[in-house]
Amino acid sequence: MTVRREPEASEPSRAIAATAPGETVLRRAILVTAVGLSCLLGYFTTYLLQVLLILVAGWFLLRRLSPAADFDTAARLFLVAFLLLAAGELVTLRHPADLLPLLNFATMLLYVPLAMLFRRAAGPSNSRKTADFALAGAAVGLLVSLFFTHVLLEPRAGGNTFFTDPIRLANTALLAGFFAMIGAAAHGGQHRYIYFLGPLMGLVVIFSTGTRTGLIAFAVLLLVAAFMLVRRKLLALSLSLGLALLFGAVAWLGDIAGARAITLFDIAGRLAAGDHPADLGTAIRFILYRAGGQAFLDAPLFGHGWSRLMSSIVPYLDAFEQSHAGLPHLHDDGLNFAVANGMFGLGTYLVMLATPLTACLASPRDSQYHTRLYGCGLLTVSYFVLGLPDTMLSFPLHNTLYVVLTALLLNYCRDARA
Repeated sequence: MTVRREPEASEPSRAIAATAPGETVLRRAILVTAVGLSCLLGYFTTYLLQVLLILVAGWFLLRRLSPAADFDTAARLFLVAFLLLAAGELVTLRHPADLLPLLNFATMLLYVPLAMLFRRAAGPSNSRKTADFALAGAAVGLLVSLFFTHVLLEPRAGGNTFFTDPIRLANTALLAGFFAMIGAAAHGGQHRYIYFLGPLMGLVVIFSTGTRTGLIAFAVLLLVAAFMLVRRKLLALSLSLGLALLFGAVAWLGDIAGARAITLFDIAGRLAAGDHPADLGTAIRFILYRAGGQAFLDAPLFGHGWSRLMSSIVPYLDAFEQSHAGLPHLHDDGLNFAVANGMFGLGTYLVMLATPLTACLASPRDSQYHTRLYGCGLLTVSYFVLGLPDTMLSFPLHNTLYVVLTALLLNYCRDARA
């Protein structure tokens, strides 16, 4: 398999003053938190990153450094997405506390100082550095999952804890694992093959958490990685399809992924035959989708507001289904945004999904463009696929990581500094 390797680039000829030590500490703290330790920190990743981003904004404010040059395509799109969200919330406002859910999306407003922080340290070798952090992050996710299953003896890694859950752990490890593949393109020599361990470690975490969506997303992201990183596209397609079929066969014959993974085949077969799924989790999702669709039609323009996301579906649930309204969300990203903010919410969702790729296409065609494009494509595709049966962009942890990783790819993984 021939992997696309980026050409080496020389440092800019004009000398650039080194950034202050405090700035370097903040940047490294964000990199370590978002890419390296998010599987270990779980939900706390959101709050730690938001505190760090506020410190970054304060740092540049005190030094009187203007971020105007970093108000790029991504900054404008994130601002549009947040304004659409805020507009829907203001129209449906009943109490000042109804605006509190907007804090879950506040990272979008901190994109500009974050982009400035990363842009001031841009360099030709940064894609490889990012891949190293991501590989370490996938390894941390693997260790965390093994601790849950072999030390705590939990049936599903990430379960029964206050700081994470199986889906969050699996999704975060999967993202880190495929982000590590950036190193296969950015690194020269035989050492680049070590980055192939990233997706494999993510797959082990998926098996240990028993998340069925993670298995589907793994196969999709395998196609994305092969298509964007391998030069010979027919070979890339053949290899990725072959590997996906192999993993499916192993999971079916050997049951290495556990009973929850095997029910994927049962669910697919029943849906294809027009039957109701026997799996409880899937059946509940279908109930939520039906009720959520009716709630959206009840308020299609501005929605019901995030604070009434689940209470809005109560009139459309049967008596024995009322307990499902106690769940935290509707288990579909697009539906969450649609019911909470109507068409304004759907606009927010689509703008956010399009931001990484749109901004990347507008970025310079430097030596790291192809790795940057792969990373941005990975973000968009993974968040869309993983958000179909659960929550990604509407969940604080993954929403925060989405903004931080977008800023990292667009501003740190590039040749020219600000």
